[in-house]
This record gives sequence, C-alpha cells and structure tokens, in this order.
Amino acid sequence: MAEIVVNFQHDRGLVYDADDYFRLRTEFRIVGNLIGVPVSHPRNINQQGLPVVLSCYELKLLFEKNAIRLSNRDAIFLQAPCTEQAQLYKSMIEKQKEEMRQPVIEKRIEAFRKHLPKIIEGKRKKLLKSGIKNEDINISPEQLVAEEMEKAKTAKFDVLVQIPTKYPFDCESPRLPIILNTEDQIKYRVFESLWNQGGFITVGDSFGCDFLLYPGDPMYFHASHMVHVLKKSSQKLDVKYLIRICRLSVVVNKLCVIAYIDETINDVHFETLEWEGTSNKGESV
Repeated sequence: MAEIVVNFQHDRGLVYDADDYFRLRTEFRIVGNLIGVPVSHPRNINQQGLPVVLSCYELKLLFEKNAIRLSNRDAIFLQAPCTEQAQLYKSMIEKQKEEMRQPVIEKRIEAFRKHLPKIIEGKRKKLLKSGIKNEDINISPEQLVAEEMEKAKTAKFDVLVQIPTKYPFDCESPRLPIILNTEDQIKYRVFESLWNQGGFITVGDSFGCDFLLYPGDPMYFHASHMVHVLKKSSQKLDVKYLIRICRLSVVVNKLCVIAYIDETINDVHFETLEWEGTSNKGESV
C-alpha cells in the first residue's frame, strides 16, 4: 500500500487529498480536524472541509505504522511554476471546464427536444407567413437538433473552476522525523493504547480533557469517554480536580477516565470514575 504524503506546514501535519483522508478514516480510524471550506458549500460556516490537520499523536501512530511520509514542501510552494507546469495546470483547468460544459449542453438539448414540436410548428407558421406553400415546407427534427447542438458547443457558459487543495504536480521533498517532548510522549503512549483497543480517538481540547474516545466513527457516534492523562503515576490528585473532571463528564453525559503509566511495569493503566452526586442523600436523613 502506497504511503500517504502529509504536508508539514507551520508545525502542523496537513492532508489535502480526499482519497488519502478517506483511507486514514476507514483503514486507520484516524479522524484529525477538518479546517477548510467544503467545495460544495463554500459559504456554510457549520461544515468544514479539507485540508485536515493531524495531531502529533496521530502523526506518530501513522508514522510507526509506515502509513505516511511527512514532507515539508514550503520551499516548493513558494517557487514560481515553470513553463511546463503552467501549461499542465492550464490543460487541467480546460479539462475541468469541458467536464462542466457537457452536462449543461446535455440539459440544453434535452430541453430543446422537449419543446421540439412547438419549435417545428412555430417555424412552419413563420414560413407560411413568408409566402411558402405548406407542401414545400420540409423541416427535419434531426437537423434542428444538430444545429442546436452546434450552437450549444460554441456558446459561452458561466463556470466555477475548483481550485485544487492538493498540490497538482509531482515533486520530491525531504522526509521529516516526528519528535515529541516528554509530556507528549506520555500522551502518545495512552493514545496508542486506546487505539490498539479499537474505536476512534480525537483530541479533547473542546471538552477540557486530553482525549475523547468514540465507539465508532464520530460522524455517526457521540464520544463515550473523556480521558485525562497524568504526567506521573505518583502524581497526587487534588480533590477539587477530581470533582471538577467528574462533574464535567456528568454534564456532557460521558464517562471520566484517568490514564497513567505505571512505572513499575512500564504499562498504561486506566481508571474510570463515576460521579454519584447526592443520589443517596435521602437515605441518610
């Protein structure tokens, strides 16, 4: 299976190709974060499109699975295209325009055929008014359609040209390694452990946690767990901190999980917390 090229720009890994992103989502359960504008709905502020940003944990996992190649193309993007590239891009745009013209022409001819009887009758009346006898009038429907086809081919239509999100030319770029700091390395081990157990994992910044765990694709499922990663297994937990993360998980209807690395056996451990609140208050009265 071919490696997916991930563009490293502004300290972020970006994927521009829709097929590549589909592979990441279906084969590797990697979601990322869409930050672009969908081509089909460019003014829709409630829906995002390509490119997709991959977190450092997702990049590290894919890199170790030999699924991606991290590439820095900043220098290539800043270069002016050569004559060959300019011609290739021009032919690509013309091909797009032609592909967009064909459905318009077909729709125009379809509408013309639909009104063909009225068009023939109108031409007949016009010829009769000019003094031509009815028996001398010979109007061929096929000829009218052929003439309309020629007009449609030379007519000008308004077209929307899609600007490619993926770099359209083949180019060589240096491979880049993925280096994580100490804290991110701990979080990556937790991310990898969760990924190996199945499900989908995303960064949990929007929910005030480190990771969100989904039972299936986030397009169809809500997150079921909020995961908080401890920097050290010996880290003392403040009571207020525990209350805060538990109450937060209750509000958003998710389970609260604390993850840490047991240094004695060098393995990832998970502890699930459940908030009981004051459910037993009535019994103590």
